[in-house]
Formats: sequence, C-alpha cells, structure tokens
Amino acid sequence: MSTLLGAVIGVGATLLADRIRWRRESADRETATRRQLYAEYTAALSRVRTALHECAQATGGAIPGSEDHAREVRDRFLAPGAYEIRHQLAIIAPADVVEAARSAFIALRTTRDRVLEGATADSEVYAELEAGNDAAIAELRRVMRRDLGVE
Repeated sequence: MSTLLGAVIGVGATLLADRIRWRRESADRETATRRQLYAEYTAALSRVRTALHECAQATGGAIPGSEDHAREVRDRFLAPGAYEIRHQLAIIAPADVVEAARSAFIALRTTRDRVLEGATADSEVYAELEAGNDAAIAELRRVMRRDLGVE
C-alpha cells in the first residue's frame, strides 16, 4: 500500500511540475509574441510618420494639392502595413494597448489628412500635428512597456 501511495505521489508531483512548466513556457511565448508585434507596430508607425513628413516637405515628387500628390500620400501612408498590424494587436493585446495603438494611428491619419489638405512640414499646423503624434506614440510605448513588464 505504501509503495502504491508513493508511486501516486511521485506521478502526481511530476504531472504538477510539468503543468507549471508548461504554463510558464506558454506565458513566455505569449509575451514574446506580443513583444514582437509591438516592435513591428511601432516600427510601422515610424515608417508612416517618416513618409508623411517627406510628403509634407513638398520637395520633389508630385505637386501638393494635385491628384498625383494625394495618391502618393495615401500610398505611402498604407505601405508600412500599420493597418494590418493594428488588427493583429486587437486580437492578442490588452485593451489599453489596443486603445493606445488606435489613438496613435488616428493621430497619424489626421496628419495624413492635413497633408492632403496642403499642410507643409514648415507650417504651424504641421508642428502641432507632430506634437500630437509625439504624445500619442509616447503613450503607446508606455502602455506596451507596462504590459511587457518593462520598467
């Protein structure tokens, strides 16, 4: 009887240890996935921001206000894939990260719209938009870091 009890305890302890290890490894994989997606999203936002700034500089390329310029601005806004990554975030990220990601994206989309309306990189309007972009992206990074447990 004692041998049987010892075997049950041994098997139970092994199963419990395996279950704990599996949970820890699963949590580590989920965190790594979020970390990678967060990095991809912030990089995509950075590429969008750079593209918008280049379009707002109005040097070379299409003439601001023209249909060619509008098409170039829209194409360059979409090229980095921020839309697609944002939808992936909506599936795996906590609500505060999803909301901050949305806010940062909307700030950049507003910048796109103002560039389409003729705002240039040296205008006061554009400077205000950039300040809004800075704040939205800083908040996004803050909630991402908190979610990942980074100080």
